[in-house]
Amino acid sequence: MIQRIQTVYLLLTTILSVIFLNGHLIKFTGGQKNVLDISSAGIRITDNIDGSATLWILLLLTSLVLLILLFSFITVFFYRKRKIQLKLAGGLIILVCLLILGSAFYYFFVTLQYSGEIRLGLNMIILAGMLLVTYLAYRGIRKDEELVKSYDRLR
Repeated sequence: MIQRIQTVYLLLTTILSVIFLNGHLIKFTGGQKNVLDISSAGIRITDNIDGSATLWILLLLTSLVLLILLFSFITVFFYRKRKIQLKLAGGLIILVCLLILGSAFYYFFVTLQYSGEIRLGLNMIILAGMLLVTYLAYRGIRKDEELVKSYDRLR
C-alpha cells in the first residue's frame, strides 16, 4: 500500500535531498574577508577584489545526492515487492552514509587547505535528518515484511 508510513519517510528523504542540493554545506570566513563556500555546485571562493571563482567541482557529492533522490523516489513504488524495497532502502542508507563521509572529507580537506572561521550550514542538519528518516523507512519496511511472514505462518 502506498499510504504506509515508510512511504512518507521515503518522500521526506527525497525532499531533503532536493533541499540539500540547493543549500550551502559549509562556509569558511577568511581573515581578508574571503568567503569559502562548499555546496553541491562546488567549492567557491569569494573575495572583495576578484569576485567569485569555483575552485573544485564536487561531482561526487552531487552524484550521490542525485542517486539518493532517485533511489528514494523509486523505492516508494516497490510497495508490492517488500523484499526488493527492503534492499533498496538498505542501499539508500549506505548512500546517505557515503554522502556524510564525503561531506566530512571535503570539510577536513578545506580545513587543512584554508584557514578561517567555520560556519556550519543547515545542510549538516539535513544530512543527519536524511539518515534518520531513511533508517525509519527501512525499519517500517522490515516490520511490514515480518508481519506478512507471521500471517503466512498462521495459514
